[in-house]
Amino acid sequence: MRSLGGGNRLLLHLDDGLLLTVENDFRLRHGAEVEHFYPALGLSPTGALGRLADAAITAAAVTPAGGLHLAFDTGHVLAVAPDPAPGGPAHPWQLSSPDGLLCTGGPDGSSAP
Repeated sequence: MRSLGGGNRLLLHLDDGLLLTVENDFRLRHGAEVEHFYPALGLSPTGALGRLADAAITAAAVTPAGGLHLAFDTGHVLAVAPDPAPGGPAHPWQLSSPDGLLCTGGPDGSSAP
């Protein structure tokens, strides 16, 4: 990962110009510890979340419900909830390149390229 940003969404700036935007609530697990994040309330990349700025993603998976799980070489796992709450973001997460959208978790629990 190149860097990460906060605000009203989590922005993961990845290699090759890829950008992962997380607008839905997510959890960050490390062993038995779990932290919950609510981007709509604002967040800053500090603490355990900030340590991901220098981490490498070792595995990524889209769940059958459209959620996203990312594993990092630090032992952390970031899990994005699949379906936003009513009135929440249209897409829980999106992966884009400089050329445009590549994949997104849909509001109905699907993911689409």
